[in-house]
Amino acid sequence: MPQTTAVPEVLAAVPTFFDEAGELDLGVTKAYFARLASRVDGVFVCGTTGEFPALERGERRAVARAALEAFGPERVVVHVGAAATRESVAVTRDAVALGARRVAALTPYYLPADTGAVLRHFAAVADAAGPAAVYGYLFSERTGVSVEPGELAAVAAETGLAGAKLSGLAADRFAEYVAALPPGSRLWSGSDTRLAEVVRNGGAGVVSGLSAAFPEPFTRLAAAVAAGDTAAERVAQARADEVLATLGGTVEGIKLALSHLGHGTGALRMPAPDIAQEQRRAIAHLASLRTGVSPDE
Repeated sequence: MPQTTAVPEVLAAVPTFFDEAGELDLGVTKAYFARLASRVDGVFVCGTTGEFPALERGERRAVARAALEAFGPERVVVHVGAAATRESVAVTRDAVALGARRVAALTPYYLPADTGAVLRHFAAVADAAGPAAVYGYLFSERTGVSVEPGELAAVAAETGLAGAKLSGLAADRFAEYVAALPPGSRLWSGSDTRLAEVVRNGGAGVVSGLSAAFPEPFTRLAAAVAAGDTAAERVAQARADEVLATLGGTVEGIKLALSHLGHGTGALRMPAPDIAQEQRRAIAHLASLRTGVSPDE
């Protein structure tokens, strides 16, 4: 009989919705959260997929509040990262005041930062978070700041980090980070489709931008892995891989898919590459399979 384990956590890394004028669209946000709440384990808000560098502090508060109202505090991770420690501390205090119990902080970015700078940054966030769990967030390709597994372990020991989200090159070394951090640390990968590998290496699950548009392949994959059902895992993995191949794993692809699914305009606030017509057609087709509405109708 297949061995059953705890189902891995699938947190949707949700986009921030803007209207055609580029203003935060809270109406669409709340409707989207209400629709998503029964389909994923929780959400990661105001992160990379959420275009956090382009958000004002009040907008981050508003999105976090909407997420906490829709999902409850145990199912929300509020990203509080910023280039400046002062800003991260302020955003952290806002999130905790709203009732957040889990926050994640990207390393400092743009200016070079060594391990000592990262430690001081995370220590300030942890102090501002009080009783809330704080997770580090590594994404060296976007930040220019690399933190080795042993360095993260030292930072975690000093600051009390509860774990981390690993994206990009850090996600490629997931097993090394799991081995380095203390037992009980909670680590998520930002590599959506590698959920099975993440779980088998001791991870908690994935923070998945793709599941913000198409949750079911990822939640079914998580359930199959937990149940040890290899046949179901193969089917779910193929569908997750199809979502990645179609959307390209980009914010613009995810937002375009969501617009076809009835959520928002697809508009980004940050500049992004144009999506080629062939990919646009593929995204529209994949969305039509979900909604039953042909992209030509």
